[in-house]
Amino acid sequence: MIPSTEAAKAISFHRQDALVVSTSAALRDWNQVSDRRELDIDLTDCMDRAPAVGLGLSLAQPDRKVLVLDCDATLRTDLGSLATIGESRPENLVHFVFDDATHVSTSGVPVEGLDNVNFASMAQGAGYTRTFSFDNPEELFIGLEDVLKEQGPVFVVVKVYRDDESASFPERRMAEGWAEVRETLLAGG
Repeated sequence: MIPSTEAAKAISFHRQDALVVSTSAALRDWNQVSDRRELDIDLTDCMDRAPAVGLGLSLAQPDRKVLVLDCDATLRTDLGSLATIGESRPENLVHFVFDDATHVSTSGVPVEGLDNVNFASMAQGAGYTRTFSFDNPEELFIGLEDVLKEQGPVFVVVKVYRDDESASFPERRMAEGWAEVRETLLAGG
């Protein structure tokens, strides 16, 4: 297992100028480590829509990587997004799922049957070009370089445990974040 903030740090290290869409507990981790907030889309009001928002951004910005930081519990509520992404085949999309052994995104309450869900198999069956799974911090850090070179859509399961339950959501409102990203893209950033 990987401490969730360490997973977020590894992704941040490799992100370059990618747009990042994050939600739920992954957003809490991301908010602590991102140093490119002007390229971050924070989904606080529509948590199960991260894959759809990431797909839209990847189609609108085909020359820029788009990283989706999703959680197992939120993805479970919209599994149809995997099929939509697989059918659309955005080459620049990398969809990360933080598979949380500590169930922080559901206040520590396990979701019945969630531990039996194989998201990587579902993504592959839905048409993602490659899937990866990481449960070791060093392998994640080293492997991300190759993951981000892949032609997408790519699906990555990161087995995490929450090491900091006190992490909070970003203070900026969702609309403010969208506006900041829009300004950055219009300015060529």
